[in-house]
Amino acid sequence: MTTVAKNLSSLNAQADRESSGALPSIEYDLIRAHVFASLITLVISVLFGITVATKFSFPEFLGSHSWLTWGRLRYNHTQGIFFGWLGNAFLAFFYYVVPRVANRPVLSRKLGWFLFFIWNFAVVLPGWVLVAAGFSQPLEWAEFPLVVDGFVVLAFVLMVFEFVLPIIRARLSDLYVSGWYIIGGIIFTMLAYPVGNVIPELVPGARGAAFSGLWIHDAVGLFVTPFALAIAYYVIPATTRRPIFSHFLSMVGFWLLFFTYPLNGTHHYVYSAIPMSAQKGAIVASAYLGMDVILVVTNLLLSLRGNSGTVSKDVPLRFVWFGVVAYLVVSLQGSVQVLMPVNRFIHFTDWVIGHSHLAMIGFASFIALAGIAHMWQRIPGTRYNERAMNWSFWLLATGLTMMVADLTIAGLVEAQVWQSSVPWIDSVRAVGSYWLVRTFSGLPILAGFLLFWTALVTGPKSDTITSATRRVAAEDVVAFEGASPGSHEFSLSAWPSYAHLVAFGAGVGFFALSFLVLAIIPGKQLEDEIKQVAPVTMATLTASEQRGRVIYGREGCAYCHTEQIRSLAADVRRFGAPTEPWETKYDYPQLWGTRRIGPDLSREFNLHTPDWQLTHLFNPRLVVRDSVMPPYPWLFNGSPNQPTQEGLDVLAYLQSLGRARQLSGFDRQTLTASFQPETAEMAMSGEPSARGTPPAVPISMTGGYSASVPVLHPAADPDDLQEEVSRGAIVFAANCATCHGSAGKGDGEASASLLPKPADLTAARFSDERLSSVLWNGVAGSAMPPWRQLPAEDLRALVAYIHSLHPPSAAPSTQEATSLNDGELLVAAKSLFAANCGSCHGDTGAGNGPAAGALAPAPTNFHLKKPTQERAWDVLENGVPGTAMPPWRIQLCPDQRRALVEFVRSLYAPPQEISGQ
Repeated sequence: MTTVAKNLSSLNAQADRESSGALPSIEYDLIRAHVFASLITLVISVLFGITVATKFSFPEFLGSHSWLTWGRLRYNHTQGIFFGWLGNAFLAFFYYVVPRVANRPVLSRKLGWFLFFIWNFAVVLPGWVLVAAGFSQPLEWAEFPLVVDGFVVLAFVLMVFEFVLPIIRARLSDLYVSGWYIIGGIIFTMLAYPVGNVIPELVPGARGAAFSGLWIHDAVGLFVTPFALAIAYYVIPATTRRPIFSHFLSMVGFWLLFFTYPLNGTHHYVYSAIPMSAQKGAIVASAYLGMDVILVVTNLLLSLRGNSGTVSKDVPLRFVWFGVVAYLVVSLQGSVQVLMPVNRFIHFTDWVIGHSHLAMIGFASFIALAGIAHMWQRIPGTRYNERAMNWSFWLLATGLTMMVADLTIAGLVEAQVWQSSVPWIDSVRAVGSYWLVRTFSGLPILAGFLLFWTALVTGPKSDTITSATRRVAAEDVVAFEGASPGSHEFSLSAWPSYAHLVAFGAGVGFFALSFLVLAIIPGKQLEDEIKQVAPVTMATLTASEQRGRVIYGREGCAYCHTEQIRSLAADVRRFGAPTEPWETKYDYPQLWGTRRIGPDLSREFNLHTPDWQLTHLFNPRLVVRDSVMPPYPWLFNGSPNQPTQEGLDVLAYLQSLGRARQLSGFDRQTLTASFQPETAEMAMSGEPSARGTPPAVPISMTGGYSASVPVLHPAADPDDLQEEVSRGAIVFAANCATCHGSAGKGDGEASASLLPKPADLTAARFSDERLSSVLWNGVAGSAMPPWRQLPAEDLRALVAYIHSLHPPSAAPSTQEATSLNDGELLVAAKSLFAANCGSCHGDTGAGNGPAAGALAPAPTNFHLKKPTQERAWDVLENGVPGTAMPPWRIQLCPDQRRALVEFVRSLYAPPQEISGQ
């Protein structure tokens, strides 16, 4: 007799005992408790998710309280799904199926209730409360704080006693595959969880990221996947009353899963600073995992052959079918998207978010729902509403399909924009409508989950449906009677009786191998590299910067902004040189991130001024109109000019990002260094090495312009010029109005908190050279960024629009200049200017005085900028706060100031502006 035949005979005997009351006792109260806990936490977690999605379209929605901010809600959404929903659903299923596959009850009812309270009242509920209060870990799928992690590990240890011990007391050679998946999932998750949640707190930066990557994948591969497959392998034969297609293939798939899944983790960091050997190993393992999934799904779908009618009528079985198909799609998608030509394009985009939702809802949740619905019909005293259950399926399937399709398309759009040179905010604008659809797609999903809950508490009671109860109670007998279990099996009689122990030992070995080859060995290589190339002068973070780093992590900033520039031309072109391992040597834990909604922040040092950063934190839309970043008003005392200590700490941390790289001169040193990091090997063939490419920071310009900048002359033809002005108005409104105001008067919403104030573009006449240089290079020392990422046509249109704000005047300037050219007034004005202004502005007013090179913003070049009389007088009276320009009302009398006003205005002499040059 084959092993499978023995197994089926055992299951039949168990079913006979169940019908006669001899089945080992099943803890129905614990099943009910975990089912209702799972549904309560599911609905709460989905509400968290819908709120998070809504904030993409309405960033200030519920944004006045820290505990409702995007980052903390996102943490609670993912951990609620993982622990609250799926954890409770799986535990409920264990109490139902373990006595059946082990032919003995779980270890202890009291232990079960203790486990229930640990899981829900020491893990889920305290985890949510602590995260909302600001205590968390900024690690993917490990957001609950360390104090909660201790109870998670304790819970898994208790699961070993409660579920694993009863199973292994049975004959393992006869154990049904669902039992194997339960054993493997509990034991391997118990081992992997502390490694992925604790070690990144102890091992910094790139080295810690290697361990984080393992857990990101192990959370799905060692916890979610085994338990979901255990349900699928049980529900299918129990419902169809036919054995699975091949027990042998089910065991092969089981061990291949545990051999290959742990080796996948580093594929989350392709093109990163982690050694390329580890990255390639993870990519290869991902491909093999795809093959294993094909094997498992084939076995499950063949087990449904000839049962299309049953699948259409039995809703739990339909949930399983959908979940199995989703498992195939999401796994093949995962195997493809880690391939380097694909990964370089779609990584960090919403494509990956769609992939995650397909895995956690389409695969895991659908099968968990199937397990609950299947066993709920077989529990005494329960209600079951088949109509509500059917509607639940279709709402969930529709909402999920809409969401995954929407996020997949959004990811492709983001990737396409990122490959271009347009400003980052354009990618946010491009997917705004997709994010709105994503939010609406969550509504049928929420409705489907609520209807599922309704289906379990309405409808006829099982005790009152005698025929149905009798049919359900005898599920296992009917399922396996008359089957020919050996028809699709290899003969296993030659296997040694201890083969399962050998396989289990191999599984543990491969599990340990994953940490050795993907974390420990790469970590040692990174440690050696850091010792060789890290600057000896690299300073640790200050106390304020370290506090800011903690706040940055607790608010979920790393889930929108990465801190790793990959070795790809598109990344380097946009953000600067690739991240080196030594740059993260003091990062406990790493904050590399796995998604980009906002730009990478690795080179934030000197990129924005402190006043811009504080204004951006207070309300991002004050400086970036279409930003979807949430505001952080609790870091301020009512205005951007009044940050709290926490606000100053976050500012200090942001200003430290990239500082060590810039101050060390590392990029110059590597040109002659004997040790060369792996960047060249990591770059795709044909991509230029851009190690020395500077980040998009404002570039100082002595004299107010740069000769290397292309001069953007507006069109000479009146009709073409009017078209440019109209286009420039649109570009200005989208990118400039929040600071300069809708009419360009420097009175935008952000102006109150910026120093120096945004320029009043109506208060001066600018040359094309000056405007072109400012748009291209920004204004160092101010909040004005460079806009060279905009298309040349948009920049030219901006020049035309700014000119339109200050129409040129004719005769007055000539008369004023003539009056100064006469006699003593000219001599006095020149002398006055040279004595008081020449050290900064230069003797001729060209902005090139001896002190100009050390000043930011640079002194004005009056040959390229002609202020109005009112503006020039105001500057002499009051100075320019935030710059080196002081007030002169005390040092100079009114007549002297009037003379200086006319003198500087007379200096304006732009080159001839010819359209098209």
